[in-house]
Amino acid sequence: MVSGTQVRVYSLAFVTYFGFYVSREPYSLVKMSLMDSWYPFNGPDGWLLLGLLDTASLSAYAIGIAVVGYLCEKFDSLHVLVVGCFAAGITTILYGMADFWNIHDYWYFLTLRVLNGFAEACGYPTLIKMLDHYFCMEVKRDFIMTAFGCCKFSGIIVGCLISSFTLSFNNWGWCFIYCGLVVIAVGVMDVFFLPSLPPNAPPREESVPILRDSAVVMTTHLDGHYRKIETNEEKSRSASSSLNSVEERHTGGEVFWLALRLPGIMEYSFHLFFVKLSVYIIYYWLPSWLESLAIQGIVVNYTAACYYTALWGFGGIIGTLIIGWAVYTTKLYGCFSSMFACSATAVILTLYWYSGISNIILIFLLLLLCMGITQNGPYSLASACMPSVINRLHSSQNAKLVGMATGIIDGVGSVGAIFGPLSGALILQYTAWGWGCVFLIVAVSMVLAALILVRQVYNEGKAALRY
Repeated sequence: MVSGTQVRVYSLAFVTYFGFYVSREPYSLVKMSLMDSWYPFNGPDGWLLLGLLDTASLSAYAIGIAVVGYLCEKFDSLHVLVVGCFAAGITTILYGMADFWNIHDYWYFLTLRVLNGFAEACGYPTLIKMLDHYFCMEVKRDFIMTAFGCCKFSGIIVGCLISSFTLSFNNWGWCFIYCGLVVIAVGVMDVFFLPSLPPNAPPREESVPILRDSAVVMTTHLDGHYRKIETNEEKSRSASSSLNSVEERHTGGEVFWLALRLPGIMEYSFHLFFVKLSVYIIYYWLPSWLESLAIQGIVVNYTAACYYTALWGFGGIIGTLIIGWAVYTTKLYGCFSSMFACSATAVILTLYWYSGISNIILIFLLLLLCMGITQNGPYSLASACMPSVINRLHSSQNAKLVGMATGIIDGVGSVGAIFGPLSGALILQYTAWGWGCVFLIVAVSMVLAALILVRQVYNEGKAALRY
C-alpha cells in the first residue's frame, strides 16, 4: 500500500525535476534567434559557438553528477537540491538578461552555461536518492522509476509553450527569465513541503510492505536463468546485516569493481551512451532543424518549431509509460529496449525523408510523435530503472552498489550526451552534408544501441522459452 508520504514525495520530486527541464529548454529553442541577430552567434562560426556552449554545459553536468553524489553522502539531500534549484534559476535568468543588457561577450555566455550545468546536476542524484529511500521495496518499483522519466518530457513541453509565447514578442531573453523563475519557484516549494533526507538515512519502514506466508517470486533474464528472489520479509530481516557486512568488507574502489562486474551493466552503460548521443542531438538541434523546413509550402517559424518540439516531448511521455509497463509485466528489459531502438531508427530515417517531400502536415507530425515515443522510451528505462534492476537481481540490494551502478551507467551515458550536440554542430559548421548527415548519425546511434543488447535479448528469449 502506497502511503501518503510516498505520494507527496513522488509528486514533489516529479514537479522538481520537471522544473529543471523547463529551465533547460530555452537553450535549444533560441538558437536560430541568436544566429539571426545576436553577435557573436550571427557570424560564420555560429553553429560551432552554440555547439560548444552545449558541450561545456553537458561536461559540467557530467562532472557535477559525481560531485553532487558525494555531497549527498555528506549533507542533507534536500539542502543540495534547493541550492541547485536556485542556482539553475539564477544562471538561466542572467543568461536571458544579456538580451536586455546588450551583452555580446562569448565568455559571459560560456561561464553561465558551465555554472548552469553544475546547478542542473543537483537535481538527478538527490531526487533519485529520495525515491530510492521511499520506494526501495515497492513491488512496482520498476514502473515507478521508469514513469518518473515523464517529468523530463513534461518539462520539455511546458518549456516549449513558454518559449513560443515569449518569442512572439521578439525578445529571446524573456524565454530564459520565465523558465528560470519556474525552477526557482519549485525550489521554494521544496523548502516548505519536501521532507528532509539526511545522509545515510535508513529506508522507511512504511515503504516495506507487510508480508503474508506466500513467497514473492521474481524472475530475471539478465544472465539467461530464472532466479527466485527472497520474500520481502526475508529481505527486511537480512537487509541491515547484509549491508553492514558488505560496507565493512569493501572500500570505495572495491565497490566500483564489484559494480562493474554485475552482469549486464556494461551492455546497458554503452546502450545508454548511444541512446543519449541520439536523443541529445535531437533535444538540442530539433528546433533549429524544424525552422529550416517548409511544410506544405509554409516556412516553419519560431512559434511552430516550439509546438512541434513539444509534440516530440509528448511522444517521450507515451514511450516512457509504454516501456515502463511492458518491462514491469514481462521483465524483458533487453528485448523491449532493442525493439524500441530499432523502431526509432526506421522512424528517424522516414521522418527526414518525408520532410523533403512533405505535403501532408498530419503525417509529418505523426512521424515526429512516433520518433519521440521510440527514441525516448529506452532512454528513460536505461537511465532511471536499469541500475537498480541489475543490482537488485544480482547483489541483494546493497546500497553502495546501487549508487555505484547508477553512477557507471549514467556516467557512460553522459559521455554520449556530451558528444551528441557537439557532433551535430561540427557537421553543420564544417561539412556540406548538413542535416542529412546529422539524422544519419542519430539513426546509426540507435542501431548500435540495439546491437549492444544482443546478448541480453538472446538470454531473455532463451529463458522465456525454457519457462
